[in-house]
Amino acid sequence: MRLQVFIGDQLRKRKELLYNLGALSSYASMLTFFWHGVVMLMSKEKPKHTLVVYAGLTLFSILVMAPYKWDKKWMRVKTSVGMTVFGLSLIIYLFCMLVY
Repeated sequence: MRLQVFIGDQLRKRKELLYNLGALSSYASMLTFFWHGVVMLMSKEKPKHTLVVYAGLTLFSILVMAPYKWDKKWMRVKTSVGMTVFGLSLIIYLFCMLVY
């Protein structure tokens, strides 16, 4: 019981830190996705359809949700980064799909 109270107190005190760690993790996953596209482009691989659909649907969801989040500065930053990364990734995947 004491452990649960301690953990709850720590989470309340450090929720900004936890949010920032989550945001960094989100940026890292977006950049990993983009880097995968760059590697596919350099190795002249053809992407699977599911990867292209995932990139397209993720970009679509970011675009559709953007007006709701646009009033908060950091949400504008995260949304802009997401649009850029998934947009470029989708372009790279479509290019690889059509050319290779």
